[in-house]
Amino acid sequence: MTIGTTSKRYAKALILHANDQGKLDMLFEEILSLANILEESEELKDFISNPTISKDLKKSLLDDITGNSLPNISILFNLLSANNRIDIILSVCSAFVKLYYDHKNIIEVTVTTPIEISDEVESTIKKYVSSIKNGEIKLTKKKDKSLIAGFTLDFDNIRLDASIKKRLSMMKKQLKTN
Repeated sequence: MTIGTTSKRYAKALILHANDQGKLDMLFEEILSLANILEESEELKDFISNPTISKDLKKSLLDDITGNSLPNISILFNLLSANNRIDIILSVCSAFVKLYYDHKNIIEVTVTTPIEISDEVESTIKKYVSSIKNGEIKLTKKKDKSLIAGFTLDFDNIRLDASIKKRLSMMKKQLKTN
């Protein structure tokens, strides 16, 4: 999902407001919960993005879904609903998470491997990224058997691809040109 300028502006305003109120960490947790709810339901995403449904009905449904479990999130619903932008809520959530990580100096790192990695390898990855970039490392592990062997490491718009799949692809391309 690409994050537009409008979403970034809403997210930045939300960060500033939550920080002033001393509720930044609490709002972050609620934003993550909301994003998970939205990501899991295609029907809900379709409902929110449908231009024929009124903003009040969309806001009402989101309020009903989150209820008392996410009390601080209503400020986001109110803000987006008042400006008739409730359809960009998922994009605002994504922008908020990125800005939160920047604010807290957290580096998102994703390692993708064909098998489960050990704690020792995980520690080595964290040390490597720490040697390049200062900050707290948040490591996400993914499995992709199509890599065959090796790994990919993604952080800060950088991808290190040390997979057999990549090497085979490069060899194939080289053989075609020769």
